[in-house]
Amino acid sequence: MTISSKAAISPAPGFLLGKDIDLAALYDPIAVDQHGGVHCFVGYLSEVLRDDLPYFSVSVAVRTPKGRESSRFIKLSRGTLTTSSFLGDDTYYRLLTDRRLVLPTGAKSYFGVDAPKDSWAEDVSLTQAVFGGTSQEVTLVATSLAKVLGRTGYDLPRVTFSRQRNNRCDLTNAVIPKEFPYLAFDGAQYDWSHVSLHGFYRLLSLTAQDRSPIRAAIIGDGVPETLLNRMIENTSGNQRPLMARDWE
Repeated sequence: MTISSKAAISPAPGFLLGKDIDLAALYDPIAVDQHGGVHCFVGYLSEVLRDDLPYFSVSVAVRTPKGRESSRFIKLSRGTLTTSSFLGDDTYYRLLTDRRLVLPTGAKSYFGVDAPKDSWAEDVSLTQAVFGGTSQEVTLVATSLAKVLGRTGYDLPRVTFSRQRNNRCDLTNAVIPKEFPYLAFDGAQYDWSHVSLHGFYRLLSLTAQDRSPIRAAIIGDGVPETLLNRMIENTSGNQRPLMARDWE
């Protein structure tokens, strides 16, 4: 029996080719491809207006010559901010218009991917795909790691954010934009006061691999092994984080 090429590439309901997705109407789009891959874009790295956030709405690309074809989009994947091209022209995607990226604001350090139409309930699987873990999971593992390394203190470590300024990760020098979550293992004037999610996962990958005494101590402190493994795997694929020099 012969299957036509047209039938073989027919998209699932709700899916569009990347080239048919209108950038002008997008703010912080989250999309899934037909293989289940999650693609979250938080903005566009403009060649001008560099004194504010290192990213702007993806719609900026529409007003920039050859912007859509560039690799200046800012993508958030498993807690790492990277520069990237936009969605592939000839690949099918479904925009998750019923999901919203939530960043810390006001007195709340919560981050995640929520469903506004479902009382803003967190979509845990999407949060894990985009941030590398939920706020609760990151806090749990960070607290355990801090005990092992002797870096605990009053209300430390904790997930926090800056309302006023961009920062750099003390471990990797990656950009931590204002209003973006990071981990504080110490007071603001000390080392390890600004650890990006990427830096945290990278630290775990260096210290908590198989047979490591640090790994054994973290698991012994009650962290599920599956959770620890997932956070270590967040650094697989050699994602290069957005660095300060990329936009200064």
